[in-house]
Amino acid sequence: MWNRRSVITAGITCLAMGGSVPALSQNFPNRPVTMVVPFPAGGITDAVARALASKMGEQLGKPVIVDNRPGGGGQIAAAYVRQQAADGHTLYVGATEMFVINPTLFRRFSYDPLKDFSPVTSLIASPLVLVVPANSPLTSVKELIAQAKSRNGGLNYASQGIGSIGHLLGETFRGKVGGKFNHVAYKGSAPALQDVMGGQVDFMFDPVITTSPMIAGGKLKPLAIASDKRSPQMPSVPTLAEMGVPGVNAGVWFGAVVKAGTPSPVIDRLNDAIHKAMKDPEVVKRFADQGMQAFPSTPAEFGDFMRTELAKWGPLIKASGASVD
Repeated sequence: MWNRRSVITAGITCLAMGGSVPALSQNFPNRPVTMVVPFPAGGITDAVARALASKMGEQLGKPVIVDNRPGGGGQIAAAYVRQQAADGHTLYVGATEMFVINPTLFRRFSYDPLKDFSPVTSLIASPLVLVVPANSPLTSVKELIAQAKSRNGGLNYASQGIGSIGHLLGETFRGKVGGKFNHVAYKGSAPALQDVMGGQVDFMFDPVITTSPMIAGGKLKPLAIASDKRSPQMPSVPTLAEMGVPGVNAGVWFGAVVKAGTPSPVIDRLNDAIHKAMKDPEVVKRFADQGMQAFPSTPAEFGDFMRTELAKWGPLIKASGASVD
């Protein structure tokens, strides 16, 4: 349904475009819809998009196709979406990095997520969990902090890469608790987790999505969740706030946007289709099984959320000195 803001916006645009917007929105979609993903097939973002695509197609009455265009920290996929018409038939489905980290992390970045795109909805999120090797003598966050302060050379923590969410959260954690922490950057979660499991590094912050199978398999030991509340997938694992370290919260999240200038009624139609797809029992189960927590929003709410996240991570990225050419 249209809200008051959508009606006003549509009316103003209609006057400017001679009535073309109502016709466009009534006929939308008139061809297949494409969800452009800035990662290769098989990744988390790809899995999210494919889980939603078929159910969205049922709602929209047209096929929804997933198009993988990895590279450039999201810039290749974003450039493709920006080349398409602003008519809602092409969505950009990205993660935290594409919307709030990479614009500051990269020295030269080709798009502004708030100016070049219009928000459709947030999709799902997964909090980060602090994990140590399964055979680590550390059994609590308190012990980990004590080790960082007393051990010669401190502790080493892994991350998914320079400027990644795990790196930034690790720096936030270090700033809160003190002690000596040495950052070891990897090229993605998989190699980093491999070295955590092998004991080459002491700990890591990584999403519940990727760590839960290894925790269940007895290869990793969770010490705390970096979230306001405990994870449904790991209800016995306390939050960092419960462990005396408040304000160290982060997670990976995913969302959908369209090219700026897309009519509000079209955005509302996409928002409605995605939300209904996210409520489908098959999709709900798939997300839950993989440690994903759905958090759908209105377009305005998602826009506000991105602005809040940019304000949160931008200064920290600059303070860390992390950058990518």
